[in-house]
Amino acid sequence: MNTIYAAISPLISSAIIAVRISGDKAVDVFKLLNGADTESIQPRHVYNLKYQGRVTDDVLAVFFKAPNSYTGEDVVEISFHGNPLIVAEAFKDFEEIGFVTAEPGEFTKRAFLNGKMDLTQAESVAELISSKTLQGIDYSYQQLKGSMRKEIEYIKDLFINALTIIEAHIDFPEEDIEDAHARIVFENLELLKAELKGILSSYDSHRIMRDGYRIAIAGKPNTGKSSLMNYLLKEDRAIVSDVAGTTRDYIESSFVLNGIPVSLVDTAGLRTTSDAVEQAGIIRTGEVIRDADLVLVLLDGSEPLDDEDRAVLESTIGLKRLVVVNKSDCPVQIQGVEYDCMVSVKDGSGMPELLNICAGLVSVADADRFGKAVMVTARQRGYFVRILDTVERLSEETEINFDIFEYELNSSLRLLSEITGLSYTEDILTNIFNNFCIGK
Repeated sequence: MNTIYAAISPLISSAIIAVRISGDKAVDVFKLLNGADTESIQPRHVYNLKYQGRVTDDVLAVFFKAPNSYTGEDVVEISFHGNPLIVAEAFKDFEEIGFVTAEPGEFTKRAFLNGKMDLTQAESVAELISSKTLQGIDYSYQQLKGSMRKEIEYIKDLFINALTIIEAHIDFPEEDIEDAHARIVFENLELLKAELKGILSSYDSHRIMRDGYRIAIAGKPNTGKSSLMNYLLKEDRAIVSDVAGTTRDYIESSFVLNGIPVSLVDTAGLRTTSDAVEQAGIIRTGEVIRDADLVLVLLDGSEPLDDEDRAVLESTIGLKRLVVVNKSDCPVQIQGVEYDCMVSVKDGSGMPELLNICAGLVSVADADRFGKAVMVTARQRGYFVRILDTVERLSEETEINFDIFEYELNSSLRLLSEITGLSYTEDILTNIFNNFCIGK
């Protein structure tokens, strides 16, 4: 493979900019460092040297010899003074030596290919970098240290326990399966079902701990959606106007509620319109509402319920929502609708109650927070759903069809191996590592 390089700290003016080089020829970079004898460079020693290429700079350099490095290859890390122009010139020198620019996630991809980590650990690197909560960071770190691999090893053992009996009967068909052995097969299926359900049930709470919580404010025009957003953010983030259709697209901003980062989305007013631009905003609003963790349906309490209000309520049935009546400072005209709370964004009445309700919904229960020490990614969840479907189907059987059980259990084991990367395709690796930043 090519020897690759990339900055592993931001390419901005700063105290230092660190660069990583990985590959069989990584040590060739020492030819550009005055005072360095390539033959005498010791692994894991810090060297203060002079970089002499297109530019001159005093640098710190460390050599990590394969396989005892992040990627499992020879690695050199150099800390330049933090001027991006210095590093840009150094990169031109690297290209002349024969190094090539690293692709997004390529260092971690090589670590996986060289057996330094499995795919769940590789994914946890990206999760650790992008997590928006302390709990998310903790779960990602635990996965980096192998928490998911341990869960999968336990699941694998349960499959093997059942398969051992199934395959023994296939090898010796003249032997009738004993009731005790059949019971062991079904007991292992029940244990598998409980384990898989436990992992999957924690997905949503873990996703919130990793990414934060998304709340969409929905309603017809002029119910006070933008005013509510500005109130919650304590700033004038959204434009407030009496003109219907002022918000043509959704506006998103963040605040912290109960220790959880919340993405708050002010959506375009939902109504029938012939304006093409407003229609596009309304279509996007529908997508945002469906993807939100919670929808605040805002109704204007100073007016009777109308067809546009009913359309909004209808479109959010089945979603996690709070129905909020605004403008309680005016004479209440709205009738015939069940609501969760009544507020006045204008004078603040009812707002503490609304915030308390939202805080309760955003909070992650201790049972979810500490139930499973694994952070399940969307990719892993897809595999676990398929495996659970197989286990549930088999556990519903009243007797064992050996050929079917053997095929289904082995198929599930293959899916497990794709979660960890014991077996993989190039498409799987591309989908995972393309989401990484360059330099990781």
